[in-house]
Amino acid sequence: MRNLSMPIWALLAVLGASLLWSCRGKEGPQGPPGQNLTRSQEGYIRGTVKGRDTTRNQDFQLSFNYTYVSTWISTSGTLTPQSNDLDTIEISIFREGERGGYMSIELRHKKSTNTTWVTNLYGDLLDISSSPASRYRLNYYSPFSQDTAYVTSLTLTEDNTLVRGQLVYVKRSKTPADTATVEFFSRVYRLVPYQRQGQAQKVLLQQAQ
Repeated sequence: MRNLSMPIWALLAVLGASLLWSCRGKEGPQGPPGQNLTRSQEGYIRGTVKGRDTTRNQDFQLSFNYTYVSTWISTSGTLTPQSNDLDTIEISIFREGERGGYMSIELRHKKSTNTTWVTNLYGDLLDISSSPASRYRLNYYSPFSQDTAYVTSLTLTEDNTLVRGQLVYVKRSKTPADTATVEFFSRVYRLVPYQRQGQAQKVLLQQAQ
């Protein structure tokens, strides 16, 4: 179970809302109209899902490649030290597709042993290249899932600003099981929850070092 007082994505939503508010343009006689906020592209989450469609009794393969940073999150990825274990960090990244679909990845990484495991994996995967478009939903939360997800490789730069890796998800709750292979690459920022005496918890977002 997590020991953070607020979920990572709740913290990111607060940050995103603050950034959107601070970037709003002036209107009317006070100044020129504000510019439209658009999604930025940076890094990627991409991969394939293979399995058996038991309804149609045929094999399927769905590919996805998401490169857009969500406007409501407004950051490409985060790296969060664990308050109860300074040797362990949490890495979170989220990407959207140009015309729909998304995937979010949350990992725990233990620096002293260089081991990494998947804590959360969510996806609404949309393949618009097929006709008709194919959709696949993926929902993995490690403490309670019947399914399996594991990291096959992970690389962090020395300054902890870039992360690259691969993972595999096996949907064992379905027979026959589906398998997803996922690659990811992202810039990450250090997310540091802190609390002063008598004050509510705040969030400090900085370039990871």
